[in-house]
Amino acid sequence: MSNIPLRRTTRVTRNLKDNENANARPSRITTRAKTLVSSAADVPTSQATAPVLASKTKGGSTVENPIGRKRRDALAEVTSLVNKNKNGPGKGGTAKGKEKEVVEAAESKTKTAARPPMRESLRTAAALVAKRGTRAASVSTTSSQATDVIAGKEKPTRVLSRDGPVFVKPPDPAPPIAKRKPSVVDTEDAETDRAFKRRHTEDIAGELHIDEESQADADKIARELVAIDQTAGDVQLWDDLDAEDWDDPAMVSEYVAEVCVYLREIELTTRPNPDYMQNHPELDWEKRGILVDWILQVHARFQLLHETLFLFTNILDRFLSARPISLSKLQLVGITCFFIAAKYEETYAPSVAEIAYLADGQYTVEEVLKAERYILKTIDWDLRFPGPMGWLRRGSKADDCETKARTIAKYLLEIGCLEWQLVGTLPSLMAAAALWFARLTLGREEWTPNLAHYMTYTEAELLPTANIMLNYILEPVQHESLYKKYAHKRYLKCSVFMRQWALERWPEGSIADLEEDLADIKADIQDARAKSVEC
Repeated sequence: MSNIPLRRTTRVTRNLKDNENANARPSRITTRAKTLVSSAADVPTSQATAPVLASKTKGGSTVENPIGRKRRDALAEVTSLVNKNKNGPGKGGTAKGKEKEVVEAAESKTKTAARPPMRESLRTAAALVAKRGTRAASVSTTSSQATDVIAGKEKPTRVLSRDGPVFVKPPDPAPPIAKRKPSVVDTEDAETDRAFKRRHTEDIAGELHIDEESQADADKIARELVAIDQTAGDVQLWDDLDAEDWDDPAMVSEYVAEVCVYLREIELTTRPNPDYMQNHPELDWEKRGILVDWILQVHARFQLLHETLFLFTNILDRFLSARPISLSKLQLVGITCFFIAAKYEETYAPSVAEIAYLADGQYTVEEVLKAERYILKTIDWDLRFPGPMGWLRRGSKADDCETKARTIAKYLLEIGCLEWQLVGTLPSLMAAAALWFARLTLGREEWTPNLAHYMTYTEAELLPTANIMLNYILEPVQHESLYKKYAHKRYLKCSVFMRQWALERWPEGSIADLEEDLADIKADIQDARAKSVEC
């Protein structure tokens, strides 16, 4: 046990007085209230606007400030007078008899002290009315005098003197103040202001000039788009197929027309020289065809995109248009151009080691990379070639996406890679001619307004290019790889079908003139369609 005694701690509670509150001076509200209470008898009823102050008594009741009760007392007196007049003499009105009279008698002293007598109130009101009338009369007199002065009819003023009333003529109006001549400072300020306005106007004119240039460019593009559609005339015969793709961001329907105009400009700048073979003493068109045919086999083995093949052909022809090479470097140039096109178009392009292996080890990886740098520098690193596949897809959309016609058109486009007469042909023209020729072989000879608008070519403009394709088909098979590729079931045996269709109308190896025979071909198609309908 501990020896420390246990003691319960008690809490001493004292009523301490707050020194700060005890020594504080009276507040503003309390002082103001006391002052108002002391001078309540001297303030009229109409000016008693102080708030009601209440204080609790010991019994818990509330005593209102008499200043706050003045207005209510006056209203109560008027109400009691009205009730007395209404109920007649001897009646207590609506109060409880004599109790109300006692209350009114108790409050009468306060009313008498706070409210002036009725006669004084009436006199004060009359004085105010008279004062207001005098002020209004003076104002009206002043206004009439001002009117007379303005009208030039001011009358002489009457003045009293010892000899009697004398009329004094008003002084003549002061002459107008002459304009102050501008000082040197004012002139400099005006010049600065004019210079600022001129500079601001020039800035606005410059902005307007820029806007005018933009508007001129927009008008130029609009004229080009209108000139493309030569078949519609004043009436729009084609359907707005791009409006249907407003909810597809991949179709960019908002500015697809501007994209087509841009592609037409780019295909002109990336067009190779169709006669570049004249500058190559060791090369000819046949050797070029063999190279392209071999690249077609490589392209099919890697299962690459069609865009890669068309870009390869463009890079090859543009480089050969700029630089003559020897025959020993032709294969190196070919695989390097194919390597560049694959890296540009494909997601997973063949590696440089695979490209070097395709040449049976004749060239090393360093030689391929060196040739790549040299070719890109020669073509100025310009790989913007649009290719015909974009135009073919746009035309196929106007053709209701018919599969067989689009597949035949692809076969005809790859003929353009091999046929030397189509080297300088624009991609848009190549795609339009291929689609038109494919539709013709399938018995759909009409070149609709939609096709003419979205492919941007008329039927007459397509005949020369389609005639070159036809003559290539009529010749004996020159490039086995291309023919076998499209003879497969995967491509609907397009190459076999096209050769049979051509040999039924022209002999093999002959030179056909599609423009002369077009009317007969269309007549045969219409007769065959009529017979099928009768059956």
